[in-house]
Amino acid sequence: MHTLNAVFLLVVVLLSFAGSPTKVEARSDTGVALALPGWNWKAVISHLDKFKAAGFSAILLPPHTATCSGAFGGLGYDPSDHTSFDGGFGTTAELQTIIRLAHTAGIHVYADMILNHMCTKSDYSYPRFSWNDFHHNGPILDWTNTFQRENHDLVGLNDLAQESAYVRHELAIYLQKSNDIGFDGFRWDGVKHIPLWYWREHVLGKVSSWGKFSVGEVYDANHDFLRSYADLGMSVTDYSLYFRMVDAFKFGGDLATLDGAGYAGSDQSKAATFVENHDVPPPANRLLAYAFLATYPGYPFFSHIDLNDAKFKNLIWIHNNFASGRYINRWKERDLIIFERESNLLVAINQSGDWQSRWVDSSWVSTTLHDYSGQVTNTDTYADRRVLVSVPPMSYVMLAPQTQKKK
Repeated sequence: MHTLNAVFLLVVVLLSFAGSPTKVEARSDTGVALALPGWNWKAVISHLDKFKAAGFSAILLPPHTATCSGAFGGLGYDPSDHTSFDGGFGTTAELQTIIRLAHTAGIHVYADMILNHMCTKSDYSYPRFSWNDFHHNGPILDWTNTFQRENHDLVGLNDLAQESAYVRHELAIYLQKSNDIGFDGFRWDGVKHIPLWYWREHVLGKVSSWGKFSVGEVYDANHDFLRSYADLGMSVTDYSLYFRMVDAFKFGGDLATLDGAGYAGSDQSKAATFVENHDVPPPANRLLAYAFLATYPGYPFFSHIDLNDAKFKNLIWIHNNFASGRYINRWKERDLIIFERESNLLVAINQSGDWQSRWVDSSWVSTTLHDYSGQVTNTDTYADRRVLVSVPPMSYVMLAPQTQKKK
């Protein structure tokens, strides 16, 4: 099987280099991205105008390869053939239409890439892989054991052997084809289940040369562990911040623990932040968590959003217009946190059942601040930069100079 495939792949590679060169896209890790777990291509196409109207700068599609089940758990994480883009969510032609129309609308499109495993097949017989292309060590029993984590089966999915030159070649074809179809960036599924050397030597340098965005799903809250992947050149999913938000945004939670929290608190340029995704649910007080996410450092990924919800559209607009500049904590206690994105935005989030008012410092001298969330009336800073911030119960305010932006 491998000899025939190698001949076929050589022809494919030569033809790909004979065509026009790959277009280098600008990095797109700005704005707000929207993850679309379980969305089929027809639904994505029909909603592109709503994505644009809501203010999203990028969308993350479900996995785009052929799968065994059509869509593993409805999500597509069980690939059967990396070279076939007629997958569980639609056809190659529909995928090309998404990318073309999204680019016309100014929206980047990210691919969800699966390089760790294939779908579950007891005979290990796939169009391009067979028994010798996999590890056969059984399931992961000790998640802290590096060898098991990288060489055992993840939730029963057959684990590819990246140390095989043939496997690496097949995955390189998958990556090249995904780039050539026009994706602007890549989310790497199950990053920590593949050895660091593979990412460093066979993936990230190539993606960097293409100028594409790159984020690894690293399901771990340890900063040093996250940094070991970020140092390779990819952004990382900020599970450190996520778990902190789950604890904080609940009744009785402590908002003070959010000050400087997460990987975003130490390296915002490499932190992909989120309130929920296809693997984990949102905190109990979901809207407050999204208000925090939209204004805190990092590259926010929204998910499971009602595109007609004015509050979420407002948060996206606020992020796009104000959420930049150095993070400065201005106040923190159990039910109230106030922070500033220096000289751009003053954010206050109240998780109590009563109005809360606090005098805090700011970057503005004798300036009228407008609440762009629409919760409270204008307030003025004084000559000493102090300002009285008032927040309704279980709500938030987003204050910025009234003349700075117009909505």
